[in-house]
Amino acid sequence: MSKKKYNYLNHLILTAKKYEVEEYLFYEEKGRKLTAKQIELILLRNGIAIPKDETPRLSKEQTQRESYFNLMRAGLMVACVFALVLLPGVIQKNTALVKSTYAQKELASVKIEEPKEDVENKFFEERDTRGFNTPHARSVLALFNELKYDLKEIRDGKPVKPVFFTQLPRGINELENIQNRKKIFIQIVLPLVLSENEDILAERKKILFLSKSSKISKTDKNWLEEKFKYYKVKSGDFNLLLERADIIPPSLAIAQAAYESGWGTSRFALEGNSLFGQRTWKKNAGIIPLDRDEDQSFKVTKFDIIRASVKAYKKNLNTHKSYEGLRQERSKMRNDNLEISGLELSKHLDKYSEIKDKYVFYLQKIIEQNSLTDFDKSILLPTKKLNLA
Repeated sequence: MSKKKYNYLNHLILTAKKYEVEEYLFYEEKGRKLTAKQIELILLRNGIAIPKDETPRLSKEQTQRESYFNLMRAGLMVACVFALVLLPGVIQKNTALVKSTYAQKELASVKIEEPKEDVENKFFEERDTRGFNTPHARSVLALFNELKYDLKEIRDGKPVKPVFFTQLPRGINELENIQNRKKIFIQIVLPLVLSENEDILAERKKILFLSKSSKISKTDKNWLEEKFKYYKVKSGDFNLLLERADIIPPSLAIAQAAYESGWGTSRFALEGNSLFGQRTWKKNAGIIPLDRDEDQSFKVTKFDIIRASVKAYKKNLNTHKSYEGLRQERSKMRNDNLEISGLELSKHLDKYSEIKDKYVFYLQKIIEQNSLTDFDKSILLPTKKLNLA
């Protein structure tokens, strides 16, 4: 067995990958081939020692002998190519006409089926323009491992670490393992959904208390008026307010975010922190979709942080007339002391997307394929919140 030849350039590349040098990984992602000198400079800039060049030095006679053998090998290869290409060509020419007749009949009988959309593994190949100031997905996975933030333990009932990211990391679709792509997305979105649900439940508790109070302070009256206005409810209608001021199950929120943002890889998620595809018609706001029809004027809403996207999404489901059925179903579950099921509530989201019933099917598929209902009972660990870039 011949020994593999040593290659100094490959040695440099392996060193850059071993230390996850982001500058080199950036050029590799763009398909740029770097020279040994260029990689050496990148390693030096990142404080990494340049490996020793162990390329064997050949004498003049050895170099001449190597060139002679290479020339002989090239001649033999050319002769083989001519033999392999020309000889089969003569045979194929005589049988091509007969074969084509049968091939045409066979093709005519084949039924063409539409490719099945792999929705639960839908990732966008969008270009991330945010630069190296945004942490890479690999670094975030390492951070979660250091914090012992494990989804398997959370599925078994362990509280969720209150780690909040203001934006998604770059390079999610560069992770080779698809399960790691999904894992990091869930780890980032889950605490935000749970935190918003906690705020809503605190509001709901206060609304219930005030609705039964005979005397309400001026401060509480003003607070109530803000809630009636926020949830678009007529002042004094506590029943409707309580129907609207309620949680969105994590399974449903994560499934919609995954579908709308391609598990955090869409242009809207990367550039605008928009996870749920909310639309806006304001002139100087939002991101224009590349595939938008000429007669349409909507944009996708842009947010300063991803938490704002989660908050806006929950307000949308809790107030828009299109999702009245969802709210009524949720209220029924609440009154019957049942767990609020994301899988059941998804049936009332046919108006969220232009593909209607197909959209509901896709959401349910994502929930089931990724066992997202495991997170509907999750709670946040009551410790100091960690806000991360």
